[in-house]
Amino acid sequence: MLVDSEKVRRLIVEVAESEVMPRFEKLETGDISEKGPGDLVTVADVASERRLTPALRDLLPGSLVVGEEAAAADPAVLTLLGGDDPVWVVDPIDGTANFAAGIPIFAIMVALIRRGETLAAWIHDPVKRVTASA
Repeated sequence: MLVDSEKVRRLIVEVAESEVMPRFEKLETGDISEKGPGDLVTVADVASERRLTPALRDLLPGSLVVGEEAAAADPAVLTLLGGDDPVWVVDPIDGTANFAAGIPIFAIMVALIRRGETLAAWIHDPVKRVTASA
């Protein structure tokens, strides 16, 4: 099971540029809500995850996706982590509270796991336009 790390990086960068950064420091009151007490979600989180989910599946046919927002809406999504299929784990904006407050310290995080083992991971800082992967 090989995945082209550069394709994943480019996908994350493109989603950051199209879904996240255009909304940074431009959110309106209705663009921010709580999934739970003190746990924020923004329209950018939802849009980012919505774009990443099918695109990641396309990069690795047969893979599944567990996104933070999907799991918050339906905790049963977490059961996907226990199977034999490779699973993309997505945090569409890590540091949502910072993002929502206009603080430029947040990232998009993606990992590929299988049977509990992390195979690869990416973290992208959309403000500095820097991606680290392992």
